[in-house]
Amino acid sequence: MILLTKLDKQKVLVLIDSIKYVEATPDTLIRFINGDMLIVTESLQDVSNLVFEFKTKCLANASISTASAAAMTSSGDSASWT
Repeated sequence: MILLTKLDKQKVLVLIDSIKYVEATPDTLIRFINGDMLIVTESLQDVSNLVFEFKTKCLANASISTASAAAMTSSGDSASWT
């Protein structure tokens, strides 16, 4: 999720998987898959950067988790799932 600012200065968290597209009209308009729309104060580039940063963090965390699990398995510390 990314933190954005509505025109009334209210902060809102947006689930990026629900975004259909973002456009500058000249305000930044976010259109969601369900048809809802949201205008935010952040620029189109800012929204793009926030989405990129969020996805980068998610992938980094997934890589760390995978590496930790692999290390535990190779060291014999794996849990029994029987």
